[in-house]
Amino acid sequence: MIKIKRPNGKIVEAEDIDFKPIKEDWNVYELEDGRILKIKVVVARVLRTEEKDTFTGEPIYIVRSQNVLTVVPPKKIKEESEKHE
Repeated sequence: MIKIKRPNGKIVEAEDIDFKPIKEDWNVYELEDGRILKIKVVVARVLRTEEKDTFTGEPIYIVRSQNVLTVVPPKKIKEESEKHE
């Protein structure tokens, strides 16, 4: 068990929980300039607190994650860039 400070400032007891990714898909968006924005959330750490959700009684988890982001230029820009190389 470790002590961790929640975003509301409260310090709670928590323990690391092992996990394995089952599926990590990209969210894909087309921007108005034709570029494609791809983003996904990658979980780095999961902690289960001793606190319980007041409605469900389930444990409250703290998830540490990182956003992975890439931008794909439209074909027109990509082709022009390759011409100048």
